Amino acid sequence: MGIGPITTSGYTEQPKEHYYIILGEKLHIETNVERTPLSNFLLVARYHWWQSTDSITWNEVDKKSNGNSSLDLIPTTVGKTYYQLSTSYVIPHAFIGSIFYSKVATVDVEREPISAKNVKVHTKADYLFNIDSNITRGTTFAYSTSNPFNATESTKWSVDKPDLATVNGDGHISANTNGKSGIVKVTGTINNKDNTIVSDSKEITVGNGLIDRTAHEGKKARFEIQGLDGNERDDELGDVTINWYKQVNSQQMELVKSETNPASNDIFYETHRVHPEDNNSKYYAEIVVKQAKSNDNSVLIGPATLTVLPPNDPKVEISSTITNKTLNTDYSGTQLNEVIDGDELNYNIDLYNNSKRDIHDAYITLPLHLYTQIEHIKVDDAEIDNSDYLLTTNEKNQILRINLNDFIAHHEKNIFIEIKVKNIHERESFDSQIDFHGLDPDSDEYTSQGNKLNINYINNQLTASVKDLHFEPITLFTHNNLKYRISANNDPNEVISIDDQRRKRRPLKLFLKQESDFENKDNKSIKLPADLRYYNGDSFTSLTNKTLINETTYGQIFNSIKWHKNQGPLLHINNSNPIPGDYSSKLTWQFEDSIT
Repeated sequence: MGIGPITTSGYTEQPKEHYYIILGEKLHIETNVERTPLSNFLLVARYHWWQSTDSITWNEVDKKSNGNSSLDLIPTTVGKTYYQLSTSYVIPHAFIGSIFYSKVATVDVEREPISAKNVKVHTKADYLFNIDSNITRGTTFAYSTSNPFNATESTKWSVDKPDLATVNGDGHISANTNGKSGIVKVTGTINNKDNTIVSDSKEITVGNGLIDRTAHEGKKARFEIQGLDGNERDDELGDVTINWYKQVNSQQMELVKSETNPASNDIFYETHRVHPEDNNSKYYAEIVVKQAKSNDNSVLIGPATLTVLPPNDPKVEISSTITNKTLNTDYSGTQLNEVIDGDELNYNIDLYNNSKRDIHDAYITLPLHLYTQIEHIKVDDAEIDNSDYLLTTNEKNQILRINLNDFIAHHEKNIFIEIKVKNIHERESFDSQIDFHGLDPDSDEYTSQGNKLNINYINNQLTASVKDLHFEPITLFTHNNLKYRISANNDPNEVISIDDQRRKRRPLKLFLKQESDFENKDNKSIKLPADLRYYNGDSFTSLTNKTLINETTYGQIFNSIKWHKNQGPLLHINNSNPIPGDYSSKLTWQFEDSIT
């Protein structure tokens, strides 16, 4: 993962695979061998260079040129020679440890110079830490490739900002350890023998390991340790723990995440959705490396500053109306009244993405009455396939989902939905609204709600419920020959409860008639000398005749019937000596259409 000290003596810079030089010129092969600072420093490094002309038989290089990690010599013959370094750590005159071999370098010696037509600069790493630590990488190597590949002049190295990083003649780049950050341009130049010059540059970053981040309010920010390479982690490295800290203002740092041996692609900290109070907060990462038989080694990198920007969510504006096509009116609004079974309703929905951000995987949802039937759906005047919408059902209603795919910034979409009303059996009010869903460019969910829509359903029928009429008791020697209804049959209680759900309300009349004499319920041969009278003000009408109780005009709702105590049907006793008892008479209530 590119962090953690070197735990075995090894080569941090191998020889180049090929060197091309002119006969008689000096050959320089650079390697870099490092040991862990925690290793046994009683051991002494021993270097041996070997050479071969056939890569099979190897001989030790002349002792005058041997004994260092780099090789300097002047070849004396034209052609190919192979070189390799072996390194071991020993206690002088007593012990020889393991031997480590470098890669093989092939040296081509030419009689005449070969000029480079161009050169390309490369670096082993693109990010260096400006921290003095054996855990983080502060050095790397630059190397070049030329055209033709066997150009014989070596590359000269330079940097444009030596206060950030320096480079030596072998391309070994070292970052500053003073905390300075920035971009360094590394330039490689080849001065050909024919006086032509070719060069190329490569930029590398020097920093504290973390980069400042910005995030819009309501979004998340992600901090990653820079300069990590999973291919560089030493197999013998012990546990590596990454501790992430947050600091607000000058408060104490707070541990917000800790992971041991995270995968190289999982070394990051993602904040919660940020708020304005998170602005200018600082984030740090502590790298703790624990090796066998040693103390913990750690380094704190950072800080990185979080800047919270104003919200930048998409903004989808929704305008929706409904129309009752069956009524053949031009009305289009957010409320429909007196919708009945079989009506065809139209939804017109306008969506506008009033922002600079596209929305992906967009769709809308619309609740519908449980038995609603879909007739047509159009998006931007084009009928959509059945696969582009989905109708699901729950206990209360249906949910219509229409897929819209991508919704481009500053674009509009028009959706037309035609439905048919089904199975309306009672008065009902149904509320709904359009919900828009999608993913913004950050893959965060975005939703927007439209205006509320209201449909009031009716069953297109008139129903009436009639209560039995009950009067004051019949007693001997009654002196009051007019019996009033009991309180349960008087205002505010309704005698006839009427639910008029007709959409076309034609004029109606309600009649009442006493169809039979009052008979004693225990002995029907006993008649009550009485009749019902219908009082309207001070006047009355005998209900032995068909009597008009109430009537409506065209379009008027037929309301329920209720009377005050001294109004409506009252029982009149025709003599003062009635036989006490419970009497009943058949009454007929009848609605009649007053338009013939």
